[in-house]
Amino acid sequence: MTDAGPGLPPGVLPLECRRLVRHFSEGADLLEVLRGVELRVAPGERIAIVGPSGAGKTTLLQLLGGLDLPTSGQVLLAGQDLATLPDAERGNARNRYLGFVYQFHHLLPEFTALENVAMPLLLRREPLASVAGQARSLLERVGLGARLDHRPGELSGGERQRVAVARALVTRPAVVLADEPTGNLDRRNGERVLELMLELNRDAGAALIIVTHDLAIARRMDRVLTLQDGLLTGTEIPA
Repeated sequence: MTDAGPGLPPGVLPLECRRLVRHFSEGADLLEVLRGVELRVAPGERIAIVGPSGAGKTTLLQLLGGLDLPTSGQVLLAGQDLATLPDAERGNARNRYLGFVYQFHHLLPEFTALENVAMPLLLRREPLASVAGQARSLLERVGLGARLDHRPGELSGGERQRVAVARALVTRPAVVLADEPTGNLDRRNGERVLELMLELNRDAGAALIIVTHDLAIARRMDRVLTLQDGLLTGTEIPA
């Protein structure tokens, strides 16, 4: 894949990390979670990251998303080193280029499905009429056109996760970062959410990075990488 992704200039990778290191202090001890991770993500690419519990997969995803900063090394989002950006600019870069989907939906309980999906666009200060139309269109696409005015407490688990996927995609991000996005759903709803993410990945051109323990999900990706002993390596998933 050589074409630039959504909102990217030609020749710029949506996401890259170089010699990424993350240490944590535990009293007098130093916990080395990441020890020099290298990753280059092509526009529209689908990547699964697997590995044992406690290997640092969520830590890696937080660094890739600019929600945490590395001990050393670089995370380049659309060519920008996130660690060098002031907090406000880093937040703007996240809003412009990234979408996030978590195991738990993290929807705002006091807002409707439509308002939750519209929120990232409102943070960009886009016109209200345009924002509502975009959010409505995407919710209709994920099968929730009749649930626009329902709050999260009035939706099923599968419906809430579909709202979360719509929220992640409404900004037309260059990369979607997903942390166990189907881990809190039953098999049928999990499959529906995964199919939706793959469909929107194909149609919108956003790269997709999924942290998962589910090998059936990993097999659907273009690449499967294992995080173990602080490093990312390629892996073969048994058929």
